[in-house]
Amino acid sequence: MTAEGGAQSEPSKTTRAQRLRIKCIVPFFLVTVAGVIPAHCADFTIHVGGLVPGTINLNNARLALDGSRVVGFRFANNFMRVIGIEHTLAFSPDFLQPKGGPDQDVKGFIYNSNLVLNVPLDQAIPYVTFGLGIITPFGSDARPFGTRFAVNYGGGLKFPHLAGPIGLRFDARGYSASGVFSGNLRIFELSGGLFFTLGR
Repeated sequence: MTAEGGAQSEPSKTTRAQRLRIKCIVPFFLVTVAGVIPAHCADFTIHVGGLVPGTINLNNARLALDGSRVVGFRFANNFMRVIGIEHTLAFSPDFLQPKGGPDQDVKGFIYNSNLVLNVPLDQAIPYVTFGLGIITPFGSDARPFGTRFAVNYGGGLKFPHLAGPIGLRFDARGYSASGVFSGNLRIFELSGGLFFTLGR
């Protein structure tokens, strides 16, 4: 895959730029989490899943991309059990690989902040969610594109208190990032994980 803007730049400059992006994202995430957990009732999810990207336009041709793994954390603060604000930080170790091509050292961070609308039931909590965030590829090989803003939307099911504060959660959502080569990048994410209830 050809890097945005042509050939790969000098490795030292690329490495410094990647480290700078990570240093900017991680402190912002930690500050956000610190503000979420102590307030009212909060949820914490550890999730694993997969990303299924759509095709992208590259040099007037459609390029197919392989799916990739994703792991991450979600922190949410809920108000009146119905409305919540959630923050997600996720990592993919094999991000946006060209289908059928050689493996490349390209990883990815996904960060987003979402509004969550819950429907509390007796045994489960269905929800819908939408929000805005960023997608950041990085690695020693040429990046397919730089950091992009992305909207995301989806929903899922939470099963709280299956064993004390521990439950399960299943989530499906889509991402859409504009300005990726000559079009939009769309990614479908399906994940599941442990769901912890805090402050209830």
